[in-house]
Amino acid sequence: MHSRKELHHIVLDVELVLISVVQGVALTTLATEASPVLRSHQLLDYAFVGTGLLFVLSFWSVALVHAISFLAWPMDLVHYFFYFGVGLLECLTFTRIEHPQDWFGFSIACFVLSGLLYAYDDRLIRRRHAEFSHTAAHRALYAHIRGGQRFEMLVLMPAGLLFSVAAWWQVREHPASATAMAIAQFVLSAMFLANFLRTFARRQKLITACAAD
Repeated sequence: MHSRKELHHIVLDVELVLISVVQGVALTTLATEASPVLRSHQLLDYAFVGTGLLFVLSFWSVALVHAISFLAWPMDLVHYFFYFGVGLLECLTFTRIEHPQDWFGFSIACFVLSGLLYAYDDRLIRRRHAEFSHTAAHRALYAHIRGGQRFEMLVLMPAGLLFSVAAWWQVREHPASATAMAIAQFVLSAMFLANFLRTFARRQKLITACAAD
């Protein structure tokens, strides 16, 4: 039988492999769909492809932060099912590069499912509270995990959802606004990724402090 430490490593290995495979498929879909449309050198297409790349990087970054922060044995299959669902919606979004209204429609679905994933993971985090109560370093790590999770769940996900709904409606009513909406979405996605990078940098320091404690 495996020791509990070995089981923790198995969970982490599964998480990292799944993240990479799912987002690798999404990136492959984006590259396949982007190749023909970029030949027209339209700003709209460049904005959508750039946003698609930021989607992949953002989801991969968030999943990686979660993996090294709080995921442990016992394994939770529903958590992984969400990854497959989000990956599918990413792929469907990327197939609609030439159809702005559909692109924003699938973006709405992505944020809805991502928001549900955040809510589910928040429950997993709360269930592991006792595991982070041993030392001041562990308590500081838990506070950062919970604070970051709630900020992203209650601020970033709703912001992305509201923008996607607004962009979908705007493009439906005024198709000529598609390029402006695509550029705005690219900027918003870049801001999301910047937040995830800051979170990752701070989280690494807190995890290192726990390991040294």
